[in-house]
Amino acid sequence: MLLMKIKLFSKMINEQLRFLLPKALTADLIVFAAALPFYGLDTKILLGLLLGTAAMTVNIILLGYSAERAVERGSARSAQRYMFSFYLIRFAVMGAAIAAGFNLPCFDPVCTFLPLLWPKLIYTGSGIASLRKK
Repeated sequence: MLLMKIKLFSKMINEQLRFLLPKALTADLIVFAAALPFYGLDTKILLGLLLGTAAMTVNIILLGYSAERAVERGSARSAQRYMFSFYLIRFAVMGAAIAAGFNLPCFDPVCTFLPLLWPKLIYTGSGIASLRKK
C-alpha cells in the first residue's frame, strides 16, 4: 500500500505514518475478520477500530510534531515543559477516544482500545524481525 506524502507534516512524521498506518490498518482488518464469525457484520466493531486508529494516528502526529519542536527550544527545562504539555494533549486525545468507545453505543469498546496498542506491537515486532534477519 503506497501512502502519499502529506506536505503539512515533516519528513520524519510522514515516514512514521507510511511505516505504521498500513500495518495498523492490516491489524484492524485481521481483528474485523476474526470477529466476523462471532458478531457478523457489526458496524460497532468497524467504527470502534476506525475511532481507535484515528486516535492512534493523531497521537503519532502530535508526538512527532512535539519532538521536532522540543529540540528547537532554548533550554532543556523549556523542552521538558513543552514535551509534557504535548503529552497531556496526547493523553487527552486517547482518553477522549476511549471514553467515546466505552460510552457511546455506536462503538465497540475493545475495538476502540486495541488500535491504541498497535504502535507498540508494530515497532516491537519490526525490531524483533530485524534482529532475526541479522
